Amino acid sequence: QKIADDAQADLDAALPALESAISALNALSKNDIVEIKGFAKPPPLVQKVMECVCILLGAKTDWDSAKKVLSDSQFMSKLINYDKDNIPPKIIKQVLKYYDDPEFVPEVVERVSLAAKSLCMWCRAMKVYDEVAKVVEPKKAQLASSTAMLEGERAKLQKVQDELAAVVAKVEELQATCDKCVSEKQRLTDAAETTSKRLARAGKLTTGLADESVRWNATVEELGKQRTNLIGNVFISAAFIAYCGPFTAPYRRALVTDWVEQCKSRSIPVASAFSLVKVMGDPVQIRDWNIWGLPVDEYSTENGILATRGKRWPLAIDPQGQA
Repeated sequence: QKIADDAQADLDAALPALESAISALNALSKNDIVEIKGFAKPPPLVQKVMECVCILLGAKTDWDSAKKVLSDSQFMSKLINYDKDNIPPKIIKQVLKYYDDPEFVPEVVERVSLAAKSLCMWCRAMKVYDEVAKVVEPKKAQLASSTAMLEGERAKLQKVQDELAAVVAKVEELQATCDKCVSEKQRLTDAAETTSKRLARAGKLTTGLADESVRWNATVEELGKQRTNLIGNVFISAAFIAYCGPFTAPYRRALVTDWVEQCKSRSIPVASAFSLVKVMGDPVQIRDWNIWGLPVDEYSTENGILATRGKRWPLAIDPQGQA
């Protein structure tokens, strides 16, 4: 790990310059490139920068060749994706004379051309990266060798650990079998005790529910009657909601009595003691109405149902202020 950290530290020393150069390249626009190509006779520093770029890209160093390099549509891509890990020593030797030139620095080149400054930064970054790579490469080889040895030792350790794990797994399997048997025994004991208690409770429940069967039978019989009378009850409920709103309680009763007789004469099943509250009322809602002040008499409850179930807006005549 120390060797890896040492190699990474060397690389980290070169990366800031490389990243700054890449950022500067990304900031270059088409107009910046056109600016450099526009020089018929470039300033000496611009000429030096382009000579260095051409050397790194394997092109001739004259100005006509430099302009062709700049005109390449893949020019920026070639710079950004340059194979910096495999720069031939011959090229680095040629670049060195520019790198050692005291004027070949971004701060000086910037005074002549901003675009040339970015290219200068890139050239210098390639030289620095190559210099660091030569130091890092032996360390990488040493790291690979050490890693191989470490992997061999780890493989031996893993084999021993696997054998130990197999023994531990066998012991755990036997322990699990033992625990399972003990747990099964306890489960059967608990199940027997639970069953005994359930039988006792079931006996008590059967005795207690014997009286409930009478009430349940009566409820079933009443529900059967309601189901049979459902057609007539709904028919009269609809008529009641549609027509009985303005009428008094006695007149409503008279109408309902007449409607019930008419249904019976036409063999329409209907409850003899029809009640709108029982057919259309919701006990929970009616209780809320009563809590909010609605009188508990059937007439007031019918009015509440008419107001909530009807499709038309109700006209409430309420001299007592109960609505």
